[in-house]
Amino acid sequence: MIPKDQYQVFMSSRTISEDDKFNGINQFTGFAVKKPIYAKQLNDISELSSPAASLNLTSHYQQKLRYGAVISIKLDDNAITIANLHLKSGCFYPKQLSNNKKKACRTLNFQRQIVQQWVNNQQTKQVPFIVVGDFNHRIHQPPSINNGFISSSANKPLKWLSQNINGSCLAKVTKNNRVYYRQYKQLIDHGFSSVHFILNSAHQIQFAKHQVEKYQLSDHCPLLFNLTLAGT
Repeated sequence: MIPKDQYQVFMSSRTISEDDKFNGINQFTGFAVKKPIYAKQLNDISELSSPAASLNLTSHYQQKLRYGAVISIKLDDNAITIANLHLKSGCFYPKQLSNNKKKACRTLNFQRQIVQQWVNNQQTKQVPFIVVGDFNHRIHQPPSINNGFISSSANKPLKWLSQNINGSCLAKVTKNNRVYYRQYKQLIDHGFSSVHFILNSAHQIQFAKHQVEKYQLSDHCPLLFNLTLAGT
């Protein structure tokens, strides 16, 4: 549980959307921001829910995928925009994404276009921004596409924050009433930022074996980025 006396919690508006929410189990993107940091919620990237329809494609199909949650925080009078993504699962390898045959890969490629549009818009505004989350894709595995999933160019450079993180996440998996353990050595969680930031350090917080055995932890180990806003 997140102690609300210490943190502000922001969840995507999909939590109240009857059109994009399932009747059963749902997953939502969001943020926990430590008090007293000033933070406010911005418009979600709701187009990620049904990306083909959002791109006005004639062969679109309606889906109910997760929104990208977006907030703005203020540090030392500097406004920073942060987006939290949880993209379509089922297309984990760059070769699959490039072939674009699986429905999951076609969906993920549509979502990539929407994320790219959002990133381009932030770069046009020339505001400091960060994009983090579960990309459900192993962009570290060659051949990576567009400099790690989101394109970067000389005119619109982008920093890949998680590029040099070595993954080694131990997870407990229960299947057919049997418990076994799996080591995930390739990241599907990633971080990017605008060029306004200096990356001081980046690593994965790995769970110890006794923690995984005792508790029902996530099968994603958290990533920790230490950033400094350039010029501050």
